[in-house]
Amino acid sequence: MDRPGVAQKDVAWFILGYLSCCPDAKDTVEGIQQWWLGSRQAGIDAKTVRGALEQLVKAGWLFSSERRGTGIVYGLNADRRQELRHILPGARHGQEAGSADSELLDD
Repeated sequence: MDRPGVAQKDVAWFILGYLSCCPDAKDTVEGIQQWWLGSRQAGIDAKTVRGALEQLVKAGWLFSSERRGTGIVYGLNADRRQELRHILPGARHGQEAGSADSELLDD
């Protein structure tokens, strides 16, 4: 069960914040839940993480690829790296991303 107040869109922003700091990172749903979300992941189930990842793929922020033995791996779409740096400049320095325009996650 998800923590109250942690919506799929919030998880998507947490993921983008992580990728702003570590743009070359790639991982599975389980790895993202454990490593990218870190202390935030308590109470956020894999279904919510998967939904956030699918939302980010659909919006063009992430790519996904099937890898034998590990399943689907997600990473930042290199074409959006500069745009992410402009949207979340503070996140590169370990700060919270803060509020941003929710339209960026729409398709």
